[in-house]
Amino acid sequence: MQMLKIFTTALLCISLTLSAVSSSFGVNIATIGLDPALIATYLAEDESQNTEIINVVNYFMSTQLRPDMTDFEKEIAIIRYLVNTVSYDVDELSNDTNFINDSYKAYGALVNHKAVCSGYAKAFDLLAKKCGLSSIVVTGTAVNSNNQSGPHAWNQIYLDGEWYNVDVTFEDPITNQVLHEGELFNNYINCTDNQFLDNHIRDNGHTCTATKYGKNVVAYYLQTGTVNLEPNVDAIRKIYEQQMEALNNINNDTELLKMVDKFLLLGAKYDSNINFIPSNSDKTINEYILGNLAAGINVISIVTGPNTKDMFSIDRGDWLENNIKVPGKSSLRKIYSTDGKFDTRILIFKFG
Repeated sequence: MQMLKIFTTALLCISLTLSAVSSSFGVNIATIGLDPALIATYLAEDESQNTEIINVVNYFMSTQLRPDMTDFEKEIAIIRYLVNTVSYDVDELSNDTNFINDSYKAYGALVNHKAVCSGYAKAFDLLAKKCGLSSIVVTGTAVNSNNQSGPHAWNQIYLDGEWYNVDVTFEDPITNQVLHEGELFNNYINCTDNQFLDNHIRDNGHTCTATKYGKNVVAYYLQTGTVNLEPNVDAIRKIYEQQMEALNNINNDTELLKMVDKFLLLGAKYDSNINFIPSNSDKTINEYILGNLAAGINVISIVTGPNTKDMFSIDRGDWLENNIKVPGKSSLRKIYSTDGKFDTRILIFKFG
């Protein structure tokens, strides 16, 4: 099962080709700092709307960026800003005739704080170009977990000489409900075409095969604020596990499950393979669990081979109670999930 949170609300956003508008509306191009072609693409015939767009762009530049930011950091700042300030326009789900209102434009995302996919994509493109980044809007089809498809728009961005896919709409918590407002899903940032292939089919754009600024680099940056092109992903997993343990200790099941999902999206298999158990032996699994418990570890991830669900004793509901004997135990439970490639057991223990 793919750990992809794709909802129908994000599939019905039609991306229309923007009509070029005259640049004779009195817009101060020097103020917004963009070339005339981009002004013609993104500004409106309504002079007051143009002023509002310029004000938002300038606000973003002055409050969200630092002079020492790399292109990658600017990209993440743009995504964070849009996720924090824009909501998906669910009212457009019932609108099958008017595909030219503000929610389909950068204006809707930046000024009204409400947009569909094309509005997200155009706002990203506008802010990226203002930051001096090369990006484009890509159109095509997105497919949800029920095999339903619909028109969709996203972006591609150029970092260090290579192109990457970015879908800000699917990074927004309103379409990824395991997350809080402002959190990034990190499943649709700087992806290759192959990583997007399961649910994105593009009609235009560049070939994306680069991995230099891929998911692990993004995850490390989101957790530490540091750009590391060879990140210690196990360290990030340990951070997630510590957060899971803290949430478990205060009985916050809702937040715990959200953190489990983030852990699995990063990938539950340690780089060292210490939590990968290819054997179907209960004895091997039991020894691994008991060894972790003896070391005081209350959150244990076990990665087994593919298609091994229900093949182990730990998949029976009574196994933990009958086999794990820990003095002072107040409760223990098992969460089964998958990272899409390996069957994964996340065991959450709580002790009194």
